[in-house]
Amino acid sequence: MYKRFIILAYLLFFVPLIFIVNFLFDIITLEKIQGLPVFLPIVFCSFGLFFASKAYQIQKSALTISAVIANLVLFLFPFIYMIGGTAIFGV
Repeated sequence: MYKRFIILAYLLFFVPLIFIVNFLFDIITLEKIQGLPVFLPIVFCSFGLFFASKAYQIQKSALTISAVIANLVLFLFPFIYMIGGTAIFGV
């Protein structure tokens, strides 16, 4: 059960991360989902945090702590991105 939670937590971390990297560097043009990659982490990483915290409750290891930290940082990315864009560019 522990390994399933960790796999889900990291999967729910990497999927929005791939979309964000694509959004920032425009590797593949996705015109239909213009701003969605920025807000995907709010949904995906909240579930990732849940699974990572459950895995941490089962077994405390460096892998579970890094899953919690990774999902937390990516969960906060949209808020930091919006606040930073407003503060720096004034848009």
